[in-house]
Amino acid sequence: MASVRLPRLLAAFLFLASLAGPFPASAQEGTRLLRFPHIHENSVVFTYGGDLYTASLSGGEAKRLTSHEGLEVFARFSPDGRWIAFSGEYAGTRQVYVMPSNGGTPRQLTFYPDVGPMPPRGGYDHLVLDWTPDGTKIMVRANRTPFGQRVGRYYLVDPVNGGLEVPLEIPEGASGATFDETGTKLAYNIKSREWRHWKRYRAGRQQDVWTYDLANHSSERITTETSTDNFPMWIGDEIYFVSDRDENERLNLWVYDAGSGQQTQVTRHAEFDVMWPSRGVGGVVYENGGFIYHLDPETKNSRQLTISVTGDRPYTTPYFKNVSDDVESFDISPSGKRVVFGARGEIFTAPAEDGNIRNISRTPAHRERGVSWSPDGRWIFFFSDASGDYDLYVMPSDRSSDPIRLVSGEAVWVDAVQWSPDSKWLAWADNMNRLRAIEIESRDLVEIDRTGAGALNDFSWSGDSEWIAYAKNSPNTVSAIWLYSFGSGQRTQITDDMTDESSPAFDPKGRFLYFVSARDFTYEGATSGFESRIFVATLTTDYGHPFPPKSDEEPAVVGAEIEEEAEGAEEEGGPALRIDLEGLGDRVMALPGVDPGRYGGIIPTDDGLLFFSAGSLRKYSLDDRESSEIIAGISGLAITADRTKLLYRAGRGAFGIVDIRPGQRNDAGRLDLDGMELRIDPKVEWAQVYHDAWVIMRDWFYDPDMHGVDWEGMRDRYAPLVDHVAHRADLDYVITELIAEMNVGHAYANSSPEMPRPERVDLGLLGAEFEASGDRYRISNIFPGENWHGEFRSPMTEPGIEVEAGDFLIAIDGEEVTTAENPYSFLVGKADRIVEVTVNDRPSPDGARTFQIQPVTSELGLRYQEWVRKNTALVDSLSGGRIGYIHLPNTSVPGYRELFEGYRPLHLKEALILDDRYNGGGFIPEEMAFMVGTPLLNYWARRHLDLYSQPAVVHTGPKAVLINGQSSSGGDAFPYYFRRLGLGVLIGETTWGGLVGISGNPAFVDGGSLSVPRFAFVDAEGDWAVEAEGVAPDPGFEVLDRPENIAAGQELIIERAVQHLLEELEKPQYQRPGKPSGPIRRPGGGGL
Repeated sequence: MASVRLPRLLAAFLFLASLAGPFPASAQEGTRLLRFPHIHENSVVFTYGGDLYTASLSGGEAKRLTSHEGLEVFARFSPDGRWIAFSGEYAGTRQVYVMPSNGGTPRQLTFYPDVGPMPPRGGYDHLVLDWTPDGTKIMVRANRTPFGQRVGRYYLVDPVNGGLEVPLEIPEGASGATFDETGTKLAYNIKSREWRHWKRYRAGRQQDVWTYDLANHSSERITTETSTDNFPMWIGDEIYFVSDRDENERLNLWVYDAGSGQQTQVTRHAEFDVMWPSRGVGGVVYENGGFIYHLDPETKNSRQLTISVTGDRPYTTPYFKNVSDDVESFDISPSGKRVVFGARGEIFTAPAEDGNIRNISRTPAHRERGVSWSPDGRWIFFFSDASGDYDLYVMPSDRSSDPIRLVSGEAVWVDAVQWSPDSKWLAWADNMNRLRAIEIESRDLVEIDRTGAGALNDFSWSGDSEWIAYAKNSPNTVSAIWLYSFGSGQRTQITDDMTDESSPAFDPKGRFLYFVSARDFTYEGATSGFESRIFVATLTTDYGHPFPPKSDEEPAVVGAEIEEEAEGAEEEGGPALRIDLEGLGDRVMALPGVDPGRYGGIIPTDDGLLFFSAGSLRKYSLDDRESSEIIAGISGLAITADRTKLLYRAGRGAFGIVDIRPGQRNDAGRLDLDGMELRIDPKVEWAQVYHDAWVIMRDWFYDPDMHGVDWEGMRDRYAPLVDHVAHRADLDYVITELIAEMNVGHAYANSSPEMPRPERVDLGLLGAEFEASGDRYRISNIFPGENWHGEFRSPMTEPGIEVEAGDFLIAIDGEEVTTAENPYSFLVGKADRIVEVTVNDRPSPDGARTFQIQPVTSELGLRYQEWVRKNTALVDSLSGGRIGYIHLPNTSVPGYRELFEGYRPLHLKEALILDDRYNGGGFIPEEMAFMVGTPLLNYWARRHLDLYSQPAVVHTGPKAVLINGQSSSGGDAFPYYFRRLGLGVLIGETTWGGLVGISGNPAFVDGGSLSVPRFAFVDAEGDWAVEAEGVAPDPGFEVLDRPENIAAGQELIIERAVQHLLEELEKPQYQRPGKPSGPIRRPGGGGL
């Protein structure tokens, strides 16, 4: 293969270069990525680069309104056009603000803390959606529900008099809602998925347009298609909304005529979706392909606005940064005098003590990663995406010539690269589950093995560079040790398929093969399993016992003679290693003095081996037959070729070099990385990140055919938007739009930790709700808590705090609280301190009581706890105490906690309801399903005690699972498994339908990342299932929780479940028996 050289300064990769070009674009085209627009007459307000701007409907140059570090979004003109309300972060949390429409100082209206920064798929808290038609109130969506931090409801905020926001009776709503002309009706979506990166979605969280009559407390479902129908906008007798029901399945504007009920398509955009539409005085504005469009409701015609945003764009300005915190790979030179780092897409070398840090790649438009120094010191290996794919390169460590490309054009990601000890070969694993090697000089490429059972990234070289030992999963999922000979090209399985083996490593003297094996069984009930030890196999049949009994005798010399022969052969240049393959798997012993535990990372030395255990690196001595700690508290290491020094990592940016000997500290030998500075041009880096997102999705997605999507076409479609990115959040948006074209769940963009954000200022919460009463606030509700549990601590219910619902809030920390102010404004910055709260049973300070209370920072857990208690009480009341109720908030730790906490106390109930609604997912919940589905096996009779069941906790009665469109991921799987096991009926609405999974993939150069679906659900019959479909309720058990019913305190799904289970209990059911009479077993007693 002819070598291809990478130019020293900047490889010419035209695609990336085109993305990183200067901006703005031509005046004729205008600026793109203008988001969240709103209109008033001839003006439009929008977000660009995190700030608010206004422009004329005729286009032209935009006027900047805000310049804060935080993101200002969802701006809405008041009906008279004098004011703009928006969501901003000036206070250190996301709050609602209002400012004059021609600019001015924003005034804060809300103070209740937001749920905190969420990933792009979570959207924003405290969103401004609309004004009441008379302009006296602002409608806000706030994430204050029992259903998790991404579910919101609507509140009204007074922009003039301030005070406390007042909730509407609607229990749940999405990010699009508008009033009718009277202000008594609302068009909205119940379910929220507008922030999710999933186009052409058709499953249980599909959005419909609803109207709600606030005067008559009734609702109507306007759309019933399987499509996404969202962002309803009420204009006269028409409701405009966005739908992807047309033949292109692109989101376009449609209109519903309230008189005829007819629904008609209005726009026909085929390339990009209609995003974030809003209506105001003057029509409808929306985003499409990054441009703002204006729709005239009278003519139904739309046109693109050509708006130019000028200004400094501070987040696009190049800057210098120390990138020692951004190291993704590292290695140490053979002598230990220098180290090499892959950091922020560049390659640096740094001295152990004296000298300068050097950037030896200098390719800002491309990303280098995965560095490794050859044992002879001549080469540095790395990957680079200079060609558009991540190819394998080596460069001379002294940079005497340009890098050389070894392998190219394969569209795979390489892992666990290892040099051969003679520096002539490189071996690596890739994400196609291959183990391969290449000879540097000849470019000969060898495929050592490939498998469909798992990665082959656990391997090591022999000392003579002629063998590779590796761990490989067998079809039965057990991992075995294999050997590959470069001399014969033969693969040989060494250990059998009965126990898991890992971390194979050759002794450098050619005597042993070390590995870790899970052979020690530990019985501890439900947590039973195998622990590991380190094992050693003798490579030759004539070596003898590696650990003969200790005795003061003249030692045998057979093993020593073999070692001397091997060393002599090595010096003469002949083959230094002999392996007797037959019976090798039987010549195995556990290292004496190493107890069962968890081990890995074996690195053999001449006199023993290094290994990791319990967070520390230890050295085992073959002579002493015991181990000692070298260093603890490190997260990674590299060692010199002679195994005398190690480079350790002890946290971000913390590296050091120490000798390999016991007793080293993880702050010794620290490297001075102050000079590891890099000039970062955000525009250039963002172009590379965008390309990385496209490549990572292509190379890691579970379906290599990419769901039939033209993935290159999608890259090219969204690439022009990257040139208009002015804030890191804009890049997240472009990436989410790109990956959403895959029509798949769990495909997410995760923000860079360097996202510009103001410092958060937490607010203290008292675990109570307030309502205005005259000029005072009355405590309308105190959340019940579990005060022993931090997540559910309710401050006003703690011992000694004598506060009741109905009391009036008089003062906080001595400051009088009246309805002229928002009560939460008195708690800003008081999250971690004791506050004095003064209350009274009448709206007067006379006779008031003062308590010292420690606030909490979030009431989400308390709201959830209250909701669960209400549901439990409802089930108990409707069933007369015969039916138990357990809610599963997710399939992660909190969900298992709720199940384990509730199942045992309730397992003797006659029937059981398992509520999976709003289940946020987590782990695959087979344990949950098996727990509730375990059958009764038998009983045990004991003297003077009742019968004892086996299992001890088992429910034998009928069961039902409640589901809705917010039952997600693991919340999809649990009802599926419940049905598969035949445990009962599913009641409610179809679930989300997100059963692909994520299991890790490479991150971006700036610390952001993609979550790529790497596995997908297939049913037992071999068909795709659940993903993009959801799990439907059983026939006859579809129940819709109408908003007016929930607002009135009704739970129709729960009521239907109780009705069904009571009907089931009328049928013959298993009855637990009483203890039988004692057996008669005397002679002639008739047996039992």
